[in-house]
Amino acid sequence: MLESPKLGWQAATQLAAWQELAKDWPISLDEQGVGRCDRCGHGVILWLDKNRVPYRYTDEQVRSLIVLHLRDYHADLDPDKG
Repeated sequence: MLESPKLGWQAATQLAAWQELAKDWPISLDEQGVGRCDRCGHGVILWLDKNRVPYRYTDEQVRSLIVLHLRDYHADLDPDKG
């Protein structure tokens, strides 16, 4: 059986730094059920479907979506560049 690929040391370190930033990143729910970044207003996560039924995410999934947002829209915060 093939072993799952693993992140290299540098990639794991970089990811951990982004995850630390994402841990307390402010996200606010708008009237359509979208979690929006308090800093830039972009949508980060869809909390409610069109019938206003909440989606279920694990904490890890939420953090991953926030990390994705930070890397795409707030690259100036890159921990490696500091």
